[in-house]
Amino acid sequence: MNDWTLHTRGLNLHVRELSQDQEGIPVVCLHGWLDHGAAFSRVAAGRPGRWIALDQRGFGQSDHVGAGGYYHFADLIPDVDALVRKLGTPIHLLGHSMGGTVASIFAAVRPESVRRLVVAEGLGAIEWGEPDMVTRIREHLDQLRSPPGPIRIDSVADAATRLAKRHPGLDAGFAEDLARHGTVRDERGVRWSFDPLHMVRGPYPFRESAYLKVLAQIQCPTLVVWGTQSWYPDEIRTLRAMTIPSVRVATLSGGHMLPYDAPEALGTLAADFFNP
Repeated sequence: MNDWTLHTRGLNLHVRELSQDQEGIPVVCLHGWLDHGAAFSRVAAGRPGRWIALDQRGFGQSDHVGAGGYYHFADLIPDVDALVRKLGTPIHLLGHSMGGTVASIFAAVRPESVRRLVVAEGLGAIEWGEPDMVTRIREHLDQLRSPPGPIRIDSVADAATRLAKRHPGLDAGFAEDLARHGTVRDERGVRWSFDPLHMVRGPYPFRESAYLKVLAQIQCPTLVVWGTQSWYPDEIRTLRAMTIPSVRVATLSGGHMLPYDAPEALGTLAADFFNP
């Protein structure tokens, strides 16, 4: 994979070229929480067109926000906007999990920038129970008082073993690739490369009503893909997907981590949708 850097808002963000083909509408891939762009390497393998994956801020090989910073959806969306401006052309957009939520919001607010949208297991967060702003902000403050530190591991091979154990759909070779791209070595040894600040719970509850209004504003043709073992409740899957005006829904065998569990099938679905 060829790498390059997107400089935006004081950060250097890692961009991965997942294909040799540079023709056609670029397909921009947005990964999920605690993941990175290499998760789409097998989704993109052998597909026509230019496939690109962004390591979103604080993940993979992209910069962390630094002291005093934090991560919200509102911080991730301008990075996608900057990437589209850099590419200089409208894009197709593929998002998984957290990246699917970012992709759906971006498609709604920048309709002129997105030709077609594929969301895999990523239509918003799940807020169990009644959202309470006071409780969430209190939890956020408490965690910031004692923020988590880097998660250290013995080696890249140990990271691959942990990934394979956590995600049974991964084969050994793919787990090794993901571990290599998702770890970093520093003066104390090997650690996961994501910013531990991502593990601090955000201060704002997820608002279903507000997100449904976002989904209703998506103008481009959209494909929503669920796994057969999705952790999204049936009623939420149906309501959110059907709120998108021009939507198709598909299901693949696998769990929430479809880029791991069914990369070839997801890639085929996405490529066929992007090139009708």
